Amino acid sequence: MSQHDSLAQVMVDYAAQGMTLAQIAARTGMEIEAVHERMNAFLENQATSMSIVQMRMLQLARLERILGALWEQVMAGDLLTQGRNAKNLIETVREITELMDLKKDRLRDEQIRLTQAQTQLVTTAIEAIQVGMLEKVVELLPEESREAVEQMWGEVFPAMAADAIARNKAAIVKMGGSSTDGPVELEPVMEEFD
Repeated sequence: MSQHDSLAQVMVDYAAQGMTLAQIAARTGMEIEAVHERMNAFLENQATSMSIVQMRMLQLARLERILGALWEQVMAGDLLTQGRNAKNLIETVREITELMDLKKDRLRDEQIRLTQAQTQLVTTAIEAIQVGMLEKVVELLPEESREAVEQMWGEVFPAMAADAIARNKAAIVKMGGSSTDGPVELEPVMEEFD
């Protein structure tokens, strides 16, 4: 069956509403086994044709519809359900929050920001060393050699830095002891320059 099997979609909707296979079979005039096979084929096709992001957005749309219905009931007064709709509303908001990963781990986020800041600090320090070393080397050279050395320095240093990054892109940061006070090392250790 194709993914656009409208009868299978209706049968799945019936099942989602709580109908049994026997009830669906009676309503559609089909055998229970045929209903089961057709629904399974439809659901498998749907699952394989949708990405995780698409399934998340579909689930979000469903939850938002539930949220809208509950919101109206709660705002109109939740006396008849003795507060159950308000509880369900809060639970639906929590489900949306979890689905969209809105309740992030603050420690993880701060670690990422700290790592970014440390990386920027190291990059700035390397650039300062590059410029400072070039100035010192150029001071030692005769006037006629300075321009050639500055040009070579400007070409070689970035290439060496890119090479070092490429050789260590699979490196693993290992932390010894506890994660807060143990030594930190980079593996594999960078090879010497040729």
